[in-house]
Amino acid sequence: MLRAIIRKIFRIILTGIMIPVMLQACEEECTHKPRSLAGVDFHSFVNGIDEQRPVDSLSVSGLGREDSLLYSNSRNILSISLPMNGSAEEAGFIFVFNNETDTIWLSYKVIPWFLSQECGFVLNFELLEARHTTSIVDSVVIVTREITSFDETNIRIYH
Repeated sequence: MLRAIIRKIFRIILTGIMIPVMLQACEEECTHKPRSLAGVDFHSFVNGIDEQRPVDSLSVSGLGREDSLLYSNSRNILSISLPMNGSAEEAGFIFVFNNETDTIWLSYKVIPWFLSQECGFVLNFELLEARHTTSIVDSVVIVTREITSFDETNIRIYH
């Protein structure tokens, strides 16, 4: 009788320990990217038609962080992704196209966004304005203002 009681208590304790462990093992993993990046496509007008057009040679670095190349002499590029700075309201980027340099500044608002318990928070951004120099860059157009962790084109750079 005492053994039966001890076995029941042992089973209850073991069940009390195993259920939380099993439930924790069943939690989903985060499938979202942990960062929100601005998607950039390169375009040109060819015979009056707007079309995506690759850049022959491209290097990109952050303004004030020229030692940290985001892209280094990349060839035949149709699109890139740019990181925003969550502790600022503007990010600048230096673009070198075939030895010609342009700078692009993006002004934005930072928006913390709760994805899920598994993923936690991610910083999204709302693009407010795009400014640029004009060595190679003809214009910069904001296509989608919301920069999220989903792959979207946010900006078109016309060259």
